[in-house]
Amino acid sequence: MRSSKKYDYIVIGGGIVGLSTALKLQEANKKILILEKESSVGLHQSGRNSGVLHSGIYYKPNSFKSNLCIRGRELMLKFLESNNIPYRLEGKIVVDENMQKIESLFERSKLLAMSGVQVLEKDELIDKEPNSKILQGLFVPQAGVVDYKTVTETMANIFRNKGGDVEYFQEIVNITENNDAKLVSSKKETFTGDFLINCAGLFSDKVAKLDGLNPKVKIIPFRGEYYEIVNEKSHLLNNMIYPIADPDLPFLGIHLTKTVDGRIEAGPNAVLAFSREGYSWTKFNLFETLETITYKGMIKLGRKYFKTGIDEMYRSLNKAAFVQEVKKLLPGIESEDLVQRPAGVRAQAVSDDGSLLDDFLFEEGYKSLHVLNAPSPAATASLAIGEYIASKVLN
Repeated sequence: MRSSKKYDYIVIGGGIVGLSTALKLQEANKKILILEKESSVGLHQSGRNSGVLHSGIYYKPNSFKSNLCIRGRELMLKFLESNNIPYRLEGKIVVDENMQKIESLFERSKLLAMSGVQVLEKDELIDKEPNSKILQGLFVPQAGVVDYKTVTETMANIFRNKGGDVEYFQEIVNITENNDAKLVSSKKETFTGDFLINCAGLFSDKVAKLDGLNPKVKIIPFRGEYYEIVNEKSHLLNNMIYPIADPDLPFLGIHLTKTVDGRIEAGPNAVLAFSREGYSWTKFNLFETLETITYKGMIKLGRKYFKTGIDEMYRSLNKAAFVQEVKKLLPGIESEDLVQRPAGVRAQAVSDDGSLLDDFLFEEGYKSLHVLNAPSPAATASLAIGEYIASKVLN
């Protein structure tokens, strides 16, 4: 069945990046359709993350990722304020046993013109986080927390109230052209638009192939597993304690975050998922797993980070090992203090040569634009990503 309506832009994917893009295009008085395969928006990466408002301090100054994060954070704070969405902006402490790494990050904060960033040692750090095991770190006041599922749902409501259309249960199976228009077909019906924008997250590479592209990356799903610290231990953290991330891996490692509703979360692990939506070890898709493990980029990646991968899997399957990792940041935590919370799956683009792409990746097709990698801090940067995409496609 073919829909009778014709749109200026069809956006595939009702996550935070798709909605941010649609909202920006609406400002240009365009008729927009969002196609979402689930029953509501934000059910995957946008609603299954640690909820951090990132400062941008980790990213190379003036890089694409850094600029989008810092701009996106400004736009997100304005959006939260104007829509009365609860958030906290109380900062985080980045800790490391190596003072040189802390000093290096402090120098980067100067290059990024970030105010209020401080090197803290011993009593100064204890004033901020009395229970931190590592007593030297960097206080970054620009970091905060928010519930991105709430943000995504608010965006969807604004989009619909301004006349935008959202169609649910629309898994895309075919994309063609007809008389200079894009025909986007689900299992149920076909939609017509002048231009297509692919924000399909975990399935973005597959949608790009449906549109005739041959992307040089494949989306590999990595499950991020979290625990919540409960019982009387929930008072041990004031805000956030982060280790300094490994520059070779686009994963932050296990960190501690007090969420916007006051819960303490520890995580994530990063383990290979055996399904693109593999939120647990039991969620297994044979075809998708074979597709992942036979991909030449994944084979090269596996060889390079074999030990790291085994360590992550061991920590996933052995709660005691996870507890030991948490204790490196916050002593006094025992196994009974941790309760598993819902996991997320990260859509990680891996190139043919085995590289983990750490920056945003966009690729253009015929009357289309495809978001092929939107790693953390994509939620923080989402409104800036939407601004960037809109500027490209409107011109």
